[in-house]
Amino acid sequence: MEKKVEKKLDIDNMENKPYKIGRVTKAVIDEFALPIAEKDILIWGDRIPHIERHKSDFATEEAYKKHIEALPDIINNPDYVSIHPNGQSLEYIKRIDELVLVAVRIKLKGNLVVRSAYPIKEAKLDSYINSGRARKIKD
Repeated sequence: MEKKVEKKLDIDNMENKPYKIGRVTKAVIDEFALPIAEKDILIWGDRIPHIERHKSDFATEEAYKKHIEALPDIINNPDYVSIHPNGQSLEYIKRIDELVLVAVRIKLKGNLVVRSAYPIKEAKLDSYINSGRARKIKD
């Protein structure tokens, strides 16, 4: 059975199960020459406590909640996508109120999973863009 894509996460009421928040697209796969096919991107409910360690990096607790609950939008409509230098993670970056990076582990088999999410500074994004690491993806 095909899982529906979550429009918004309710981080206060997530169970320890997978939630589909998007798909790695052919455009992203081709841009970074990834050795994978299109596949779902999931987040497990138990990742939220890990991500919560970055709560103090956001401007406010409300900003943290707003941005983390928007993970499906960040994955499906990123401003930029980059690949970590070790080649093991895709990084979806989007400005909502703050710039947020969502790290997604690249796996050859099975679905991809969110590992972390946290705000980044403008200077870091500029560095990623200037180095060619972060790119706008055209579907």
